[in-house]
Amino acid sequence: MIELSMLPGKDGDCLLLTYGDPPRRVLIDGGRAATYPLIKPVLAALEPPRIDLLVVTHVDQDHVLGVLALFDDDERVAVGEVWFNGFDHLMDKPLETFGPRDGELLTTALMAQRVPWNRAFDGQAVEVGRPGDEFHIVAPDRAALTRLVPLWEKECAENGLIPGVDPKPAGIAGFEQFGPVNVGELARTPFKADGSRTNATSIAFLFEFDGVRILFTGDGDDRRIVESLRPLADAEGGRLRLDALKVAHHGSAGNISPGLLTMIDCPRYLFSTNGDRHGHPDPAAVARILVHDAGEKELVFNYRARAELWDVPELRARFHYTVTTAPAENDGTVTLTWNAD
Repeated sequence: MIELSMLPGKDGDCLLLTYGDPPRRVLIDGGRAATYPLIKPVLAALEPPRIDLLVVTHVDQDHVLGVLALFDDDERVAVGEVWFNGFDHLMDKPLETFGPRDGELLTTALMAQRVPWNRAFDGQAVEVGRPGDEFHIVAPDRAALTRLVPLWEKECAENGLIPGVDPKPAGIAGFEQFGPVNVGELARTPFKADGSRTNATSIAFLFEFDGVRILFTGDGDDRRIVESLRPLADAEGGRLRLDALKVAHHGSAGNISPGLLTMIDCPRYLFSTNGDRHGHPDPAAVARILVHDAGEKELVFNYRARAELWDVPELRARFHYTVTTAPAENDGTVTLTWNAD
């Protein structure tokens, strides 16, 4: 059994992946600071109470603040290893110095608590071209890491934070439309790639275990992910079989392109966000999925309010999809399972 829980990361990501026998557990990001009190009981209830791998995809606050809260907890669950690209990994040199305030705080915590850090990569950066057992790294690449250096240095010098420079949501007018959205019009919205330097450094990977494939994207750069996946898709006749895609950047229109959608064969699309900050997922992003994937598919939202726009019988029938969301008593949490071969 492979189990994936989208936990209440607020407008960010907090995902718990369990696989194997004995079970191996991977926590991907920690959401906002307010996420940690919500997930602490979940982590404490694990048997044994341990996270084998913690992946911090990048330093934007909706991914890292919950991780900082975890490491600030003297009673936290044990963590076997952390994957995280700190400032010196951007510089492609041994760990010596720190980065912006959130990255610096996490760096300090990992060093002070002697948590194994990027051990699977011999202490070097988690980036394209480096192997990771069941994890095929598809982003970031060295160029993206290097581009972040000036911004990281500037923020560190000012002792500020990296807020994440999001593009303006595209097609957001769909939320105000009365009745079903105009999917065709939204899907034709020109793709404009996310320009955030922090998002471009997101760790993204293709997880594969016993025949099950899940693509975890963080807030990753669509162009980099497409480039990494293209050889894999070509080897399978042009379309890469997936069992699920965690849609990048919570469904931002700047992080999922028609090019990506036409090279994958995927029955499940996962949206992790409550939409508080930027109204994600963008209607244009969801519309692209519906138009470019003609097969039967499932849209999964971990917050009930984000599913309402799409849980419409007319749209479901026309575009061949179902909607899954959190139960009313546990909004923010959805758990999915797969039976391994």
